[in-house]
Amino acid sequence: SRPEATDLKIRYATKDTILWGAYMTDIIKDFEEKVSGKVQSFLKDNRDFEKENVKFFLNELSEVGAINPKLIAFGNVAFDILKRNLKEKFNIIKIPHYAARPGKEKYREQVANECRQIF
Repeated sequence: SRPEATDLKIRYATKDTILWGAYMTDIIKDFEEKVSGKVQSFLKDNRDFEKENVKFFLNELSEVGAINPKLIAFGNVAFDILKRNLKEKFNIIKIPHYAARPGKEKYREQVANECRQIF
C-alpha cells in the first residue's frame, strides 16, 4: 500500500482516541526492509544495530520531553524489540500494526478497543 494510504489509516484509527496527538516514531531507523520477518532475522544477527537504535530512541524520547511515557507498539516486531530492550523502564503496550489487512473501519474498531483496555 502507498505510504499516504497508511498515514490516512493511522490518522483515521487514532482520531478522537487517547492516542490522538501522541508522538509517533520508529524504533528501528534507516532500515529499508518492509518484510517484518526479515527485520527480525537481521536484528537477531545484528544485536549491536538494535542496541544502537534503542539508544537513539531513548535520546529521542528525552529530546521531546517525554516523562514516564507509555510506549504503544504497532504490531509484534516493534513490541518484541521494545520488550527485549526496555521492559524494565517503560510500560509497553501492543496494538495491531496499521499495515494489517482489515479495512480502516475494522482497524479503527481494533485500536479503539485496545485503547479502552489500556487506559
